[in-house]
Amino acid sequence: MELSQIKGLLSSGEIAANQVNPIIEHMRIQWIDQLTDLEKSALQCLINNMLMLSQDANSGAYLNNPDKAELLLEALG
Repeated sequence: MELSQIKGLLSSGEIAANQVNPIIEHMRIQWIDQLTDLEKSALQCLINNMLMLSQDANSGAYLNNPDKAELLLEALG
Protein backbone atom coordinates (compact mmCIF):
# COMPACT_ATOMS: atom_id res chain seq x y z
CA MET A 1 0.00 0.00 0.00
CA GLU A 2 1.40 3.37 -1.05
CA LEU A 3 1.21 6.62 0.90
CA SER A 4 -1.32 8.02 -1.58
CA GLN A 5 -3.64 5.07 -0.91
CA ILE A 6 -3.30 5.50 2.85
CA LYS A 7 -3.97 9.24 2.56
CA GLY A 8 -7.05 8.55 0.46
CA LEU A 9 -8.45 6.10 2.99
CA LEU A 10 -7.71 8.36 5.96
CA SER A 11 -9.27 11.41 4.32
CA SER A 12 -12.36 9.50 3.18
CA GLY A 13 -13.58 9.09 6.73
CA GLU A 14 -14.73 5.56 5.98
CA ILE A 15 -12.20 2.83 6.62
CA ALA A 16 -13.34 -0.76 6.26
CA ALA A 17 -12.33 -3.24 8.94
CA ASN A 18 -10.19 -5.16 6.45
CA GLN A 19 -8.19 -2.00 5.67
CA VAL A 20 -7.08 -1.27 9.24
CA ASN A 21 -4.20 -3.74 9.51
CA PRO A 22 -2.83 -2.96 6.02
CA ILE A 23 -2.82 0.77 6.84
CA ILE A 24 -0.88 0.16 10.06
CA GLU A 25 1.48 -2.36 8.45
CA HIS A 26 2.36 -0.19 5.46
CA MET A 27 2.42 3.23 7.13
CA ARG A 28 5.95 4.50 7.67
CA ILE A 29 6.87 6.86 10.46
CA GLN A 30 8.67 9.14 8.01
CA TRP A 31 5.38 9.56 6.08
CA ILE A 32 3.61 11.15 9.06
CA ASP A 33 4.94 14.60 8.14
CA GLN A 34 3.26 14.26 4.75
CA LEU A 35 -0.19 13.75 6.27
CA THR A 36 -2.64 16.60 6.70
CA ASP A 37 -3.92 17.37 10.19
CA LEU A 38 -7.20 15.64 9.27
CA GLU A 39 -5.35 12.52 8.12
CA LYS A 40 -3.15 12.50 11.24
CA SER A 41 -6.21 12.80 13.43
CA ALA A 42 -7.95 9.97 11.56
CA LEU A 43 -4.89 7.73 11.90
CA GLN A 44 -4.54 8.51 15.59
CA CYS A 45 -8.23 7.80 16.21
CA LEU A 46 -8.06 4.59 14.17
CA ILE A 47 -5.05 3.29 16.09
CA ASN A 48 -6.47 4.28 19.48
CA ASN A 49 -9.77 2.56 18.70
CA MET A 50 -8.08 -0.58 17.44
CA LEU A 51 -5.78 -0.81 20.45
CA MET A 52 -8.78 -0.47 22.73
CA LEU A 53 -10.94 -2.93 20.78
CA SER A 54 -8.15 -5.50 20.52
CA GLN A 55 -8.06 -5.62 24.33
CA ASP A 56 -11.73 -6.70 24.38
CA ALA A 57 -12.03 -10.42 23.63
CA ASN A 58 -15.69 -9.93 22.67
CA SER A 59 -15.01 -7.31 19.99
CA GLY A 60 -13.40 -9.60 17.44
CA ALA A 61 -10.88 -6.88 16.62
CA TYR A 62 -7.32 -8.01 16.00
CA LEU A 63 -4.15 -6.05 15.36
CA ASN A 64 -1.49 -7.90 13.38
CA ASN A 65 1.25 -5.66 14.71
CA PRO A 66 0.32 -3.87 17.96
CA ASP A 67 3.95 -2.81 18.51
CA LYS A 68 3.98 -0.89 15.23
CA ALA A 69 0.60 0.62 16.08
CA GLU A 70 2.07 1.89 19.36
CA LEU A 71 5.13 3.31 17.56
CA LEU A 72 2.94 5.15 15.07
CA LEU A 73 0.81 6.50 17.89
CA GLU A 74 3.92 7.77 19.69
CA ALA A 75 5.17 9.42 16.49
CA LEU A 76 1.82 11.12 16.02
CA GLY A 77 2.23 12.69 19.45
